Amino acid sequence: MLTIKIIIGALVLLPSSLGFTSSRLHSRQRSGVEVLHVFQRNKGNNKSPYLKNLPRPDPDNPDRFISSNNFSSKDLYPPYISLLRNGPLPFFTRLTSPDKYQQAVFKYQFESGEQDLEEAQANMDAFFSSPDVWAEQKLREQRGERDVYKYAKPLDKERVVLSVIWGSMVLFAIGKIVWKGILHF
Repeated sequence: MLTIKIIIGALVLLPSSLGFTSSRLHSRQRSGVEVLHVFQRNKGNNKSPYLKNLPRPDPDNPDRFISSNNFSSKDLYPPYISLLRNGPLPFFTRLTSPDKYQQAVFKYQFESGEQDLEEAQANMDAFFSSPDVWAEQKLREQRGERDVYKYAKPLDKERVVLSVIWGSMVLFAIGKIVWKGILHF
């Protein structure tokens, strides 16, 4: 039953090519299925000075978000960090759809009230990598079953080195199989 809740929660997060439709961070019961609404803004304090720096919806196109300060794509951390943190899925999303990625980060910042661009990016990398796990973690954070997880933690150098070594060995083995088995029969 938990798996079904997680998958449905992830599907709620994926509509319209990651144009997130949720606007609350709470869960609701709908016909026996718990649905997670990932993003929530504090309604009580909309005049907070911190909200001035958040991206805001584009008045001309409500599906897009614009940065309130002079933001450029150079302010995002490099794509290889996405690869090292969360694997190839967010990396390829950044390379193939940079605008979609940037809009997802802006949308997350706007809806969640996240001030830190790196934390918003790391959350979206985790989402693109595994939406169901990310949604489950957000659900547990919302329920108070776990502490809020900071996805933008510094990378562990030992883990990075081991991942690069392991990835090199796998690529070498696949290359050897392709070279010997397919190209030279």
